[in-house]
Amino acid sequence: MLRLSKTLTRALCGSAAIGLAVPLVSLLAVSASFAQNVQDGRAVFPERRIRAYSYMGADQDVIRMTLSRITRQEGNAPGGWVYEWSAIGKYYEALGDAATNRRAALDAYMTAGVYYAIAWFPRNDSDEQDQAYQAQLNVYQKGGKQFDVPLEVVNVPFRDGHLVTYLHKPVGVEKPPLVIYSGGVDQYKANHYRPIQDYLANGLAVATFDLPGFGEAKQWPRESTAEPHVAILEHFLKRRDLDTAHIGVFGQSYGGGAALRVALLNDPRITAVVAMCAGIRSFKENGTIGQGKKPITTPLLVLNGTRDGGNPPEDILLTWQSAVESDVWLLGLGEHCAVEYYPTVMPDVAEWLVEKMKARK
Repeated sequence: MLRLSKTLTRALCGSAAIGLAVPLVSLLAVSASFAQNVQDGRAVFPERRIRAYSYMGADQDVIRMTLSRITRQEGNAPGGWVYEWSAIGKYYEALGDAATNRRAALDAYMTAGVYYAIAWFPRNDSDEQDQAYQAQLNVYQKGGKQFDVPLEVVNVPFRDGHLVTYLHKPVGVEKPPLVIYSGGVDQYKANHYRPIQDYLANGLAVATFDLPGFGEAKQWPRESTAEPHVAILEHFLKRRDLDTAHIGVFGQSYGGGAALRVALLNDPRITAVVAMCAGIRSFKENGTIGQGKKPITTPLLVLNGTRDGGNPPEDILLTWQSAVESDVWLLGLGEHCAVEYYPTVMPDVAEWLVEKMKARK
């Protein structure tokens, strides 16, 4: 992993690391990356997706065995994508319901949630997919009652309705700083339990939510504005159980683009922003990023793998160079979002946020 900052450059060598001497043009090769589908009666699932869901808590052997049973995309019967994954989710949910201790119940519920998430992936457009998504939300809230600090479901007023946020709080921290956290077009608010543990371990509270157009916010159109983040920010600023002088933003993939829109606000109420695997084509087109200027004054961390065709290294570096105070982490030869780095990178991201918050008096 290669890390750069405006004041410090250091290379961390590893099996997938890149060196400073490697020209960027050599990093632009993009391996095939596609969503799940069924071809000729056989389920196809990218390896990076298998890695991602195993990181979240699924078993790779179970994933591969289940894929071998899937013969079609639609249909609520054996052999159907949603049916097969939901069946595993129901199995683990039943284990959670029957568990006699808190830890066992929590582990079972969170595992069930991962399989329900695969069931509706990559979107919850059909009734079957939405049933799987609702099952995931239900089991996440069941598990949330078993958290060390129980999950709080917070409805944030937004336009003609509200954004549903999941507030996670660390143990033993009276007024923790807050991180507003959003995923991509196929990773909604109940998909982030695993990385959230790294944030909680660093004393940070985390509020996850679905961006407009997705999940429980799909009643609104997909838009390129920072309005949802501002609504959540202003709602949580009213709370006395959070350190509202220190609020960060994290976004990955489509959520990374949303995080960049927040960074461009230069809102003094935001301490720091993390934009992971954030495509910047629209930002380059409207001239906000990549014009040789530094329009971002909020501390910014930019990171991604170097084999992401939608956010290649030159775009990553353009984003880094568009902030006055910024760091960039190039995650070896990882593809989009470089999930193979998550076990080591997510704790580092949490530590980076803590450092920026400590720097602000």
